[in-house]
Amino acid sequence: MLLQFSVENYMSFKEKAVLRLEATKDREHPENINEKNGSKAVNVIVTYGANASGKTNFFKAITAALNAIRFSNTRQVNEPLGIVPFKFSVETINKPSKFEFQFIARDNKKYIYGFTANMYMIYEEYLYRYNSRRPTKIFERKSDGTYDFTAREKNALFPLTQWNTPNKFFLATATMWNAQSTKIPLEWLAGGIDTYTDLSGLTQDAMMGYQGENADDYIYFTEKIMREADINISKIDVKLKKIPINPNIMPLIPGLIINGQLIQPQEQTQLEVKTYHEVADNDGENKTRYSLQLGEESVGTQLLFAFSPLLKKALDCGKTIIIDEIDKSLHPAVVKYIVNLFRNKEINIAGAQLIITTHNTSLLSLNTFRRDQIYFVEKNRTTAVSRLYSMNEYSVRKGENIEKGYILGRYGAVPEIQGGDII
Repeated sequence: MLLQFSVENYMSFKEKAVLRLEATKDREHPENINEKNGSKAVNVIVTYGANASGKTNFFKAITAALNAIRFSNTRQVNEPLGIVPFKFSVETINKPSKFEFQFIARDNKKYIYGFTANMYMIYEEYLYRYNSRRPTKIFERKSDGTYDFTAREKNALFPLTQWNTPNKFFLATATMWNAQSTKIPLEWLAGGIDTYTDLSGLTQDAMMGYQGENADDYIYFTEKIMREADINISKIDVKLKKIPINPNIMPLIPGLIINGQLIQPQEQTQLEVKTYHEVADNDGENKTRYSLQLGEESVGTQLLFAFSPLLKKALDCGKTIIIDEIDKSLHPAVVKYIVNLFRNKEINIAGAQLIITTHNTSLLSLNTFRRDQIYFVEKNRTTAVSRLYSMNEYSVRKGENIEKGYILGRYGAVPEIQGGDII
């Protein structure tokens, strides 16, 4: 369960930006709260802002931090980390970026993990665990290349520092060498949270669900989602199909060299997806089943097909999933339906979390959300600096129409449309 993420000096975020999921003392909407081992966090965050305000950049910051950690053990010497600073200032362009996660892992303990890094080097790194109300240090990595451990951890962790390099995370290196104190937090960072800022990653993860050992469960869940979202699909059929690889693209496909001979795959696996529709005749009595290829369905239906396995996995495993522009090609009612899956205690038993960016203002209601669930991103047009802030910064009455207030610019984070004729 994610409690907080912060970033500083990354893309358009020059100053420190903090996304807090840990619940405030607000007593509204208890159904929107997940609780683990005494920690309480909201189950949904919605983020608003004008185009090019920095919403996607904030989500990219989370993605960049997670990818840097996840690929640490396979990273070659001098291979870049994929971290981009705020480039519109001489103060920051050559300075490292800072990232920090606070979360509850599967052992129900709270962890704080953070690091400071640029494109090629990790300057600082730290991990703390809460065994009580006060954090206990597991390790600290300092900018001069030294490490600091408590007496309890030193014997196990200090020998492993020799295997680390400037562009690799000690959290990942220590876990690879079977360090028990780093295993559980790395496990959460590797599999407890996922981000989707483009459709390619979304589709790839979805397809893994549809062709795995639990494929039937995923298909059944998607069929249920389609029905409840009022999409006229009665059945979905997913088949794995082996097709020969086009000889013209064979030189572009990597292979293995065994005994001096290049071995390449001769075929590839492709998913064939069909949707079935029950359509009545003119009298509305007799129904006939017709099939379509998934590519013949609307873009919204295709997106929902891709979203569904991610939703199921999150709800089953209590994951945190982050989706940029969830309302792209989806009706506002369908977006609200997805949001309500995470707010429903009977469905969201495992404590999953959904964090989204959206332009769907119909979600902006204190009848649905607490103030600590609504965030805004605004970019200063003069300095190009983005700022993340929550509805908690504003005094709003319980029954106030915050959708109208947002559209009118009361909370900022709306485009400043310039007047004039367009020819």
